[in-house]
This record gives sequence, C-alpha cells and structure tokens, in this order.
Amino acid sequence: MSDVRRLFLLLAVLTGFCLVAAAPRTPPSPHPSLATPAPLARPTVRLPSLDPTVLIYPFDAQAGYNAKAGMQVAKIFSQEFKQSGHVNVLPVPTNVNRANYLTTALSDHADYYVSGYVTPIGDSASVVVQVVSVQNGVIVFAQTTQLYGLNDALALALTTHDAILQLAGVNVTLDTAASTATAAPSVQPTNGAQFNLGSLFSHHHTVARVAATPTPQAKPRRGVILVAVHGANVAARYLDQATSLLDRDLTTHFNVRYGGPMPADLGTAATTLCGTERDNTIATGTLVQEHLRGLRPRIKSVFTLQVWTCFGDVLYQTTKTRFDIAKAISEAVSDYVTSHPSNT
Repeated sequence: MSDVRRLFLLLAVLTGFCLVAAAPRTPPSPHPSLATPAPLARPTVRLPSLDPTVLIYPFDAQAGYNAKAGMQVAKIFSQEFKQSGHVNVLPVPTNVNRANYLTTALSDHADYYVSGYVTPIGDSASVVVQVVSVQNGVIVFAQTTQLYGLNDALALALTTHDAILQLAGVNVTLDTAASTATAAPSVQPTNGAQFNLGSLFSHHHTVARVAATPTPQAKPRRGVILVAVHGANVAARYLDQATSLLDRDLTTHFNVRYGGPMPADLGTAATTLCGTERDNTIATGTLVQEHLRGLRPRIKSVFTLQVWTCFGDVLYQTTKTRFDIAKAISEAVSDYVTSHPSNT
C-alpha cells in the first residue's frame, strides 16, 4: 500500500472519530422506580354550603287584617332564622303572586320557601305556616298555631327553622338547653318603636270576631301564686311562653300574682311564698318537649300542672300532651277548675 493511500485512510478514520465525539449525547433513561413523576394539575374545587337556602314570603293577611301584618310575620321568621343559624336566609320579597312562589324560589336558588296565612281569632291570631321543597314543589312541613303575643310568633319561627334543618339533613346540635341570658330580642319596626303583636294585627274595618272565653264575675276568695314553669333541656323562650300562657288561663278564673322562679324545693319554700296569705294556693308547671322526626317533624309538648297548698302539700296534679303548648296548658287549667272550682 502506497504512502498516499495510508495517509488518506488515516484522515478518514480521524474525521469519523471527531464527528462521533462532537455529536450530542442523549442521557440514559432512569430506572422506572427512580423516575420523578410529572406534577399533576390540581383542579380548583368549590365545596357548596351544607346550609339550606330559604326564601320567606310575606304571609297572607286574612279577614280584614292590616296588610302589613303578613310582612311583619315574615320578618319575624327571617330574623329568628338568621339568629338561630345554619340557614341561608334570602331577603323577604315583595309583590310576588302566590302562583309564582315556586318559580321565583327556583330563580333565587332556594332549597325551601316558607309561606302562610294570618287569621284573626278573638284577641289572638291563627297562623298557618307551610314549608315547600323547591326541588319538587311539595309541602314538606305545615303547622297551625294560635298566637297571643310576640313570644308565640318567635316560638313558631324556631319550630319551623328546626324542621327545615331536619328535612335538609343538616348535622347540627340544636341548642335547646335553658338559658339564663337575656330574653328573646323584640322585632323593631322602621320607626324604632317596640314591636307589638296586638297593635300590628289591627283591622282596617270591622269584622266578625270569635268571642273569647268570658271571665267569671266573681272569683274565689283564695288566690293563686304563680311560680314560673320549669323544665330540663327546654329553651328559655318556651318556658317563658308557657309561664305567660299559664298566667293567662289561671287569671281567667282566679286572682293571680307572680311568685318568681321555681325554688329548689317548693314544699319547703311554700311558707315563704305565701307569707301571711295562708289560704292561697301555689301553681306551677313542668314542660317536656319531644322532637318527633319524620316527613313533617313536629314538637310534642308534655305539660304537667301542679297546685300546692301553702302548707307544702300537693293539692292537684295533671298532665296533658299536645302538639300545641297553649292547648295543653288550657286543658290542664280547665281540669283543675272543674275539680276545684273554689281553688280549695
């Protein structure tokens, strides 16, 4: 082989080696178990509120009631719902026809809507409240209650609030323990004056009224000392309501004066309560509430009336169970009057 051919072959080999050395190197693939996984995109998830959304319509005022009465009842419900919590309360709408209640609630994305009627009965008002599921337009809760004052309206609103929570399956612990805090707040109208249920339910014109039970002309000489209604695990507002109802029914038949809260031992405290008026009696009551679940949750009230002598002995006792606490108390007092018309 000539020297020229050897030189050409050497140059060709060196050129190939340089090209291979200059080529970029691909790093070896790591072992599958050592590979770093590519980061995954994390979607943004907005969890919906578990609290049901409720739309409360103005109640329909019946039989000549002031048209503002229905709006005020709706505002009482709205305030009580907000105060009790666990419910998203929409503003009370105006100028919505009943035929459009469901479609309006759907457009406002409500889960339930509340409506009702207010009708005069003597010096009180009969209120029908209905809760409708917006999902299917079915009435899922309804209750009729006779109202004698603002506390009754607040109690009905709270019962409706609790029923909606049970229907919605909200897992909350409802505070039904007796409270020593301030009494339930009064609803304030726009003029700043304290809300009064009696003046609110005034008539534009004269309407037929159901006569109230007449008060006896002559009451027994022996009076009644009223001790506040008590009960374990019962909200203070219900106990105050029961005490007011018991006072009203007893006053229909006897001369009643208030003796204060329930003492630790009424038998021992009887002498102090009566003082020198030893012929009087002492009346009190115990309230127990049972929350019944179901398609239409309701609260059953068990009321026990006790009448004591001023010597510390039980003169009379009876128990009434009703869904309406006012009926339970009225029937208990009526039974006592029948058995002891002279309060003896």
